[in-house]
Amino acid sequence: MSINFEYFLYLIYDLFVTLGQMIRDPNLLNLLQAKLDHLWWVFLSISLPLLAGVIYFSLKTSKIWQQQHDRVYGSANIIEDLKEELAVSLPKKNETWEKIVVLSGSDNPNDWKQAIIEADKMLEVVVNTFAVPGDNMGDKMKNIEKGDWQTLDEAWQAHKVRNQIAHEHNFHLSQREARIAIANFEKVFKEFDFIWPFSIIKAQ
Repeated sequence: MSINFEYFLYLIYDLFVTLGQMIRDPNLLNLLQAKLDHLWWVFLSISLPLLAGVIYFSLKTSKIWQQQHDRVYGSANIIEDLKEELAVSLPKKNETWEKIVVLSGSDNPNDWKQAIIEADKMLEVVVNTFAVPGDNMGDKMKNIEKGDWQTLDEAWQAHKVRNQIAHEHNFHLSQREARIAIANFEKVFKEFDFIWPFSIIKAQ
């Protein structure tokens, strides 16, 4: 229903005229009450559409701002999204990681190598979650923005040790190198809530 604002102003003017008449004739109280009631309903019919309009445009504005925010800052949320996906992929109390911890604490160099190989398989799950192109794990890691992965450097260092184990037949892995590699894997997995948030491996 459209409202004539000139009519609304006329009602206000007429109300004051009636108030002036009441000074001279107190018996006009009922007339004043009737005018006030009429003015109230007119005011209500104006204010409700205006209020509805304010609410509607506030919601639309909020949605537009949210869309702009997501467009500009959407990539900042990728870590949180990945954490949720990885939490589904593997439980935080990860039996594979517990096995890696045991192997890395062994006195047998072959166990250290096996620990790194197993940890690299877990790393591959992290890399694949980014859904970037690449023929192998290394190619995919090159296509990941460092801003989207805080421990990308640690992931590279650990993965390179794994490649040395896999491709260099006479590669000698010291216990210190093994511990550093496992510590780097651990930093990556902690970033994505892949394992319990406590430190097991310490580089020495």
